[in-house]
Amino acid sequence: MFAYFFLIRNTKLNTMLKIGCHVSIAGGIVNAPQRAGELGCEVFQIFTRSPRGGAAPELTPEIVKNFKSEMKKWNQENCYIHTPYYINFASSNKSIRDVSARIVREELDKGSLIGAKYIMTHLGSAGEYSEEEALKITAKGIKKVLKDYKGSTVLLLEISAGAGKVIGDTFEELQTILNYIDISIYHKIGICLDSAHMFAGGYDIKSEDSMREVIKTIKKTVGMDKIKLIHSNDSKIDLGGKRDRHDHIGQGKIGEDGFVNLMKAFPDVDFILETEHDKIVEDIQKLKSIRARI
Repeated sequence: MFAYFFLIRNTKLNTMLKIGCHVSIAGGIVNAPQRAGELGCEVFQIFTRSPRGGAAPELTPEIVKNFKSEMKKWNQENCYIHTPYYINFASSNKSIRDVSARIVREELDKGSLIGAKYIMTHLGSAGEYSEEEALKITAKGIKKVLKDYKGSTVLLLEISAGAGKVIGDTFEELQTILNYIDISIYHKIGICLDSAHMFAGGYDIKSEDSMREVIKTIKKTVGMDKIKLIHSNDSKIDLGGKRDRHDHIGQGKIGEDGFVNLMKAFPDVDFILETEHDKIVEDIQKLKSIRARI
């Protein structure tokens, strides 16, 4: 039924695609793998610092060692880091741009310390700049982040929902940013999809036909291989509503079929839930059930 673009890629789906959610680091990051394991996660995502501001907790060699030990103990294959919410690469305030680049670089370095596969970041808002100017300035900030970077963790740019002048709500914008990136660091950057952001931004992933068009757009722009992680959230917002409001799997405007489509399109890309924890176990189980059916 879904053979139009899935047939070749879905042969190893159940062995490759991992499912998890965002978990708290309350009490220290060493506690995160256990929280993830107890929720039924196979992979997980964390903040390493408060997402709204403040100093970052120190990662001592002992903490790093204990974290890696806990990863093995709780059978967590990979962890991912989300940067703070205040990142804005295209702010008209140079200090904010500089801080954004510094914080994202710090997160990359911390990711390399603890063995995180990816960090992902929002890009910010264009503010008083034109779209073209904002994209150029954003690319300049990303290049600053990656200057002389030798770590193992890869930087992911997250697609946005498109409210106001938020940057990166289309694959065309993301590709424009990538076009400004030097070839020497191009391999250090990927894309993080967010199903709720995509849907609110106007990308219909609910049906076979509409998903086919989304895939065509991705292939023409950033390319399928640049998609490294998927934030799997249903949406409280209608298609094209341009707002970021997550809902539980199957309870929002996307519905379970959208996640079937995403899993079949990206069988080797991990799925991370960012839904409220009142039903997070149910959401994890729903995604696992979809994966099993496929």
